[in-house]
Amino acid sequence: MKSSKILGIIIGIVQLVSLVALILGMQSMLGVFASAFSSGEQGATIQYTDPVVIPVTLNPVNSGYLDATMNVKISMLVDGTEVVSDSAIVVVPAGSSVPVKLELRIPLVDAEQYFQPGLKIQQDIEVQVSTLYDLISFNNHMIMEVGTQ
Repeated sequence: MKSSKILGIIIGIVQLVSLVALILGMQSMLGVFASAFSSGEQGATIQYTDPVVIPVTLNPVNSGYLDATMNVKISMLVDGTEVVSDSAIVVVPAGSSVPVKLELRIPLVDAEQYFQPGLKIQQDIEVQVSTLYDLISFNNHMIMEVGTQ
């Protein structure tokens, strides 16, 4: 009888620790994701140089108690075909923020071709945020309409 009670207590402690780890991990992970795309300053100022540069800056903030790893890839699609992309992997320590600067670089000759009237331009964003040694992770894939020329 005593060994079954001890085993029951150990199982209860493991379940409690797992629940606390899940809650702390979710707080860190969702906080990083939400803050990376919530600033409203994602409007890019296209630099018409050679190459044409489209800068994208994200500022994920981790207000949680566990470190989080963010893997982000941003691509530009023209009529459904990926023409340029950039990606980054950053570790956002607990209680801090890490700016992420991405640049989409397109040769000027190609950019003139892509920005023709009638072409559909989209931004493809893939984000993965994970924490607790990748035991807890969140993936999101978004395609946003940039404009129809």
